[in-house]
Amino acid sequence: MDGNGPGIGGEGSYTGYTTDNRPLLAGIHVREDDLEPQKGLDIASVVFRVAAGVILILALVQFAAWWIDRPPGGAGLGLLIGDTIRLIVFAGLLWAAGDLASLAIKTHYDIRAARILLARQTYMMRQMAAARGEVEPAGPDGHRRETDAVESGAGARPR
Repeated sequence: MDGNGPGIGGEGSYTGYTTDNRPLLAGIHVREDDLEPQKGLDIASVVFRVAAGVILILALVQFAAWWIDRPPGGAGLGLLIGDTIRLIVFAGLLWAAGDLASLAIKTHYDIRAARILLARQTYMMRQMAAARGEVEPAGPDGHRRETDAVESGAGARPR
């Protein structure tokens, strides 16, 4: 598991599709149009992790080659250990860069889901206020007013 599965009660940061093929964004049911794939960051994450794996394998091969064909007196052991440690640290940094790219993708999905939920809540509150008569109902185009209140009326600012 990558820690991106549904949490308690079906809520979590999971992004994908449900069993009935409905899209999910950070655990929230959304429309198909609300999904924005992040293929570039996903590919960058894979590239960083593959590069880290290759460098780690090369460090191990370098150590194994030295171990199989040791120079007399163990010459070069300090250089070998220093170089191997440097390669392992660099591989770790590359792996961390891949994790940061994955984190950026998940953060984008969570922010996008929060914006969608906020828009839904705003719409529902506007509909409830319009039903109670507290605000004017939205026009046919979805806007409540024709012009901005600042541009017309006594409080208009000079341009």
